[in-house]
Amino acid sequence: MSTLDSILRKVENVLAAGSLGAAAFLAILAVILRTFFNELIFWSEEAIIYLVIFSTFLGAVITLRHNEHVNVDVIATFLGDRGKKVMAAIAAVITLVYVGAIGWFAWVLIFEPVSSDTVTPALGLPLWVVTLPLPIGLTLMFVRTVQVLVRLARGHDPYPQAANSLLEAEGGVALAQQQLDDEPRHDERHDRPQGDTR
Repeated sequence: MSTLDSILRKVENVLAAGSLGAAAFLAILAVILRTFFNELIFWSEEAIIYLVIFSTFLGAVITLRHNEHVNVDVIATFLGDRGKKVMAAIAAVITLVYVGAIGWFAWVLIFEPVSSDTVTPALGLPLWVVTLPLPIGLTLMFVRTVQVLVRLARGHDPYPQAANSLLEAEGGVALAQQQLDDEPRHDERHDRPQGDTR
């Protein structure tokens, strides 16, 4: 499981960051060429949209990995550890059913004849190419949710990477800095022998 997790983590991070970075680069390049050289990349807007969509679906997987999707845990706050694990398992099962069903139909759509016959207006890509992020993202979310259920069944932390979120990392740095600031400052005058007036 750890090997699979490591491979998936690298693939998710590289694809999500790469597609978003490519979209940003293309947008900047298109603006520069249009502004300073009066050149137009006619397909740039369409490509940017598809790249952002791809990064969004991959980003949703990363968000699931860090347990940062929006959730309402009012009931869980009144439960003990066992109750919280049961609620987490129920939520994971519901997520599994949802992404499994939508992911299945997304893969079916990919193999429909209309997905090959229809092409995009600017890039001329088949429809299945630009809709591929949907089944890929949902499939990865399905795998990640299965991992959550396996960890819960084994009594492990279902979201071991949740503590590695940017907000918590920044909060940890801020807390460490505050602890340093709260420490009593060392005054050199206390180390001097009595009578030393330097």
